[in-house]
Amino acid sequence: MCYNLMQCVNMKIEKQLRYLLILLLLLSAVSCENQTVTSDLCQNWKFDGFGSSANAPFESAIPADSVNCFRIKFITDKTFSGFTATNSFLGEYGINGFKLKIYNFAQSKVYELGNGEKYSQALRVVERYELTDNSLKLFYNQSQNYLLFHLLK
Repeated sequence: MCYNLMQCVNMKIEKQLRYLLILLLLLSAVSCENQTVTSDLCQNWKFDGFGSSANAPFESAIPADSVNCFRIKFITDKTFSGFTATNSFLGEYGINGFKLKIYNFAQSKVYELGNGEKYSQALRVVERYELTDNSLKLFYNQSQNYLLFHLLK
């Protein structure tokens, strides 16, 4: 039972996302991609900001101070889920070497804050990834730009 409008909306969104996740899991079971998923990728990541291979200034995530904003978790069954500034998302991914492709991206549509929309749009078109000790870069735009994440412990 919800006591205010925002709580009702959040409960409805969570229910819809659960249904989408079940559907995506069923679809992934019949997927034709059989690449091995690295366990290093399958962790919780916090988005720091937007980078550029052309040495443009780094653009930090806005809002940057929220614990729940801008997170993503890759799972070994080739699904992922996470949060923008105000919305949640989920989907599937495929890996071939260091190439990474996002499939079936689904997102709630509550008013987005900061650069949440730019973040979700970039996630949809990721082309490859790069892992270092405690960071993850997801490249897009013909590898000219990347999303930078740090590992959540």
